[in-house]
Amino acid sequence: MTCIIYLFLTLALLPLLASEEDFYKMLGVSRDADNRAIRKAFKKIALQKHPDKNPDDKNAHTEFVRLNRAYEVLMDEEMRKKYDQFGEKGLSDDFQGGNQYQSWQFYRDNFGIYDDDAEIITLSRADFQQEVIESGEMWFVNFYSSFCSHCHQLAPTWRKFAQEMEGALRIGAVNCAEDPILCQSQNVMGYPSLVLYPERVFYTGQRELNELLEFAMSRILTDVHQLSKSNVRYMSVEWDRYASRGWVIDFCDDHNDCLSANNRRKLAAMLRGLANVGTLSCFEGPKRDELCVDLGRSRGVAYYPAGNISKEHEKEIASLDPKEIASGVLHFLPELESLTAEQLEQIYNAESRNASILVRLLADSVSSGDNDREYKTLPAKLSDTVKVFVADCSILKSVCDSIDIHQLPQWVMFKQTGGYEIYYGKKVSVHDVVTFARESFASPMVTLNEKKYEEATSSGTNWIIDYFAPWCPPCLRLLHELRKLHNSVRDIRIGTVDCVQYSAICERAGVNSYPTTVFYLNGLPHTNIGFHQVDAVVEFIEDARNPSVQQLSAADFNKLVSGRAEGTIWLVDFFAPWCGPCQELAPEFRRLARKVRQRSQVVQFGTVDCDAYRQLCMSNGVNSYPTIRLFPSDLTQLPIDYPINWWRDHGSMQRWLSEFLPSKVIRMGSEFYARVLDDEQPWLVDFFAPWCGHCIQFAPVFEHIAEVLDGRVKLAKVDCDQWPAICQSAGIHAYPTVRLYKGGKDGVRQSISGMTVNSQQVDIILQVVEKELNEPKKLLKTEL
Repeated sequence: MTCIIYLFLTLALLPLLASEEDFYKMLGVSRDADNRAIRKAFKKIALQKHPDKNPDDKNAHTEFVRLNRAYEVLMDEEMRKKYDQFGEKGLSDDFQGGNQYQSWQFYRDNFGIYDDDAEIITLSRADFQQEVIESGEMWFVNFYSSFCSHCHQLAPTWRKFAQEMEGALRIGAVNCAEDPILCQSQNVMGYPSLVLYPERVFYTGQRELNELLEFAMSRILTDVHQLSKSNVRYMSVEWDRYASRGWVIDFCDDHNDCLSANNRRKLAAMLRGLANVGTLSCFEGPKRDELCVDLGRSRGVAYYPAGNISKEHEKEIASLDPKEIASGVLHFLPELESLTAEQLEQIYNAESRNASILVRLLADSVSSGDNDREYKTLPAKLSDTVKVFVADCSILKSVCDSIDIHQLPQWVMFKQTGGYEIYYGKKVSVHDVVTFARESFASPMVTLNEKKYEEATSSGTNWIIDYFAPWCPPCLRLLHELRKLHNSVRDIRIGTVDCVQYSAICERAGVNSYPTTVFYLNGLPHTNIGFHQVDAVVEFIEDARNPSVQQLSAADFNKLVSGRAEGTIWLVDFFAPWCGPCQELAPEFRRLARKVRQRSQVVQFGTVDCDAYRQLCMSNGVNSYPTIRLFPSDLTQLPIDYPINWWRDHGSMQRWLSEFLPSKVIRMGSEFYARVLDDEQPWLVDFFAPWCGHCIQFAPVFEHIAEVLDGRVKLAKVDCDQWPAICQSAGIHAYPTVRLYKGGKDGVRQSISGMTVNSQQVDIILQVVEKELNEPKKLLKTEL
């Protein structure tokens, strides 16, 4: 999409304006709604507004197309990000969807089939990596499709399985019809596919409940201990591994009033890290253990606190259901310890601490929530990482005000190395809090209030600061990526600013879209807009330190570009800071510059800010943004603009740019017959089509091969769109096709078929050429 200059004011204000047909309002969801909430909301509306249900409403189709468009945009990660930043105008060239929708019956029966099942987590590309791959937890994930009949047949069984196994492992579902890229990345080739993580084991058995349960239980590793009079003290007091936790004991008598072996293992999985699980033989006769007599019972289940397996400390659990027993154990766990005003103030003011401390800040002492009981498990789950407390902000108001929490309750990690980080995630299950705590504990990233922000930006220290809004899903995902940044970049500080809480700070920093990340290097800001994975953030930082793209002033442009020497090429990006497509282009343009400059120093890369240097842009005839313009090495040639209808990714731009670079690969047409087939020297030829994506990706690889083989093998390429007769004669049926012509002998023209090299990898192609040319001497190094 191109930003026309006369639309400047409109586009600049788009992120701040709310349309009458705001997509979020149309579906009745908040701006921070996840995919599950969006899907449920759309299904509810679809069942009411669908044209099939309103045959007499002549506007029903038009209205439903708008609703469907809203749904499709908000469910697509990239489209939603553009919509959040630039409104519906930002989608005009990228997305024209909404017209195709399913029947009313489809939405009733096949749509969002697991959205109402609390035990099943619906996953997408936005959270799969963090929730499943990086968590280290055991997951069993159902990859299905809305259009797959076998998937719908499995659904009732999968629900029952999830209900049976809840707590023992995590159960997920991915709709591959909505997220095909995720499914492909997990090597899912058919539906339904049931995959156990973290081992990534594909289930191949019968899709029946008992078989699924048996498979899952065979993969769960737990300890169930056989207790007795002789070992009870050793197990509960003397052995450190078990002494710190309470015990759930299953008493078995002649009436079998006890758990099955499978249910004991399931219970042990549910209580992993919280309590030990043991069984005691209380059968009549010689098998009866004396411990049954000491404890005064022979059947049922009881809980005993750590180090106190005795009748006086017994707490009976009147159930043989593992989930109910696990719930009962949570009831017996101690509440989280409360901090006094003095303790919280000391923690807040400390420049460093003996340990990291996770605190749940409450509005008052009676604040509660659905997850309060589960939060009691946090000390056990985080025992090797952090200490966990609660604090009542109604009596600790001064400290809570200093932290600037605008919504309670809230989790805050006070870091051992100093500073703190607020958890902004909307998911607050114990799993989510544990994930945040572990990530935050390992990361130096801190939350900045107004005072800390001023200190950071005036310190002269190199900081990377993320300006974000808590309601923005890409912002929250970026926080997760930034917590990993210290693993790759160690000599900068990392901070975050909440632009809802500190709108004035963000306005002064010129932030008008979220997230915006600014790297302050030696006091100078370098800006990166939008969500990026940590590897891309590292690239951004390295590029700021060692720029591959020069920011050009009017004087720079006149001296370096207009006054360039013969043989020098400049590629210049004319942009406007407020232009969404310009912001999307920036990281791709930097990536292009790095890749090209690794191979050639002939090309220089620059950017011109047309807001700051409007007269320069106007005098160069720049009337839309972004404009990518090439200034050729031949000073007599006019500048050439990158095609406006081409993709602006670095690969496409590199393919276009390669046409203007000095090359050891010769473009051939009708002279192919004489120059290649009649030559006694070897040739390697790339037969390609300009519209072929793989050809575009292979072009720089072939250039690299030409550098390696320079002086030994000649390289050429033939455009099969322009010269179809040559390609047909050579029997070319796929692009790109690489053929080796080893050279004619005794003046006899060699076959046009040559020898096909079935690879697009540098090393393999070089090995084939080496072998066929029969030269024992090794080729030159394959890395330039």
